[in-house]
Amino acid sequence: MKMKRLGLASVVLLGLAFTACSNEDLENGNQNETIRPLLITTRQSGYEGAGTTLEGENTITDMKACVFEKGILTKVFEDLQPTVEGYNLQVDSYNGTVYMIANTGELLDMQQMQAENVSEEEWKKTILEMDNGTAANVFTGSINLDGQGQPSQTLTLKRGVARFDLNIDVTGSASIEKLTLSNVAQSAYLLPQDEGIKSPDNVIRKDMEVTFNKPLTTSTPAVLYVYEQENSGLEVSIEAVIDGQHKTLSKTLEGNLKRNTVYTVTVRKNDIDIVVKVGFEDWEQGNDTEIIP
Repeated sequence: MKMKRLGLASVVLLGLAFTACSNEDLENGNQNETIRPLLITTRQSGYEGAGTTLEGENTITDMKACVFEKGILTKVFEDLQPTVEGYNLQVDSYNGTVYMIANTGELLDMQQMQAENVSEEEWKKTILEMDNGTAANVFTGSINLDGQGQPSQTLTLKRGVARFDLNIDVTGSASIEKLTLSNVAQSAYLLPQDEGIKSPDNVIRKDMEVTFNKPLTTSTPAVLYVYEQENSGLEVSIEAVIDGQHKTLSKTLEGNLKRNTVYTVTVRKNDIDIVVKVGFEDWEQGNDTEIIP
């Protein structure tokens, strides 16, 4: 009889223990949540205008992602590996905004962000530093899942750097020895800013020099990459030998430097010009005008 009573008491105590654990789990938010698969197929945006993507420029070396729901960071994913279909993420719900970031390497610590409970507004102000003195070839993109309820999505990645090409337009001989871009911002916002192109407050600016081991005698793309930035005295300087004469040609840039955009520096005999490559397809249809003599 004592054994039966003892057994019954044990069952009661065990039940109370389970109830206590369950209540504790609920208080700590550890209740079982439904994990939902999310397949994201990425595509990379080409350069704006008529800029042509070069071999290797779209290479992805690493991929990270994070999810914000109602402004709160709920998930981070590091070292994502692509499948044939895309990137597989496991999310709690098909809500919020997914951000994907490529090629940041050690420049971005998502786990540290989560530990610090970074808000979405703070995340949007994330600053990216130079990678060993050069601009990292980062790509970013986002997609809002709210109201879609679809386990498969397509996200467009856009590069965060601007590219400088060199165009030599000299009738005689010309060899370019060095290109210098003055007052270049050494850090930038990782994501495009809602208010337009901006540089971080108190950003450090330095001159960036590219010395060609073998002077360039033909037009050459991708001689320099820089982060998107506000124009604060940006100037291009070229040191060249043109028709046997050593020359230094300079040109002040107009406007801000925009991410995912190609800027062409054209060298002529006595001056240089800088233009953004614009394709004819960007022109809008105008009205027909009849000319009557």
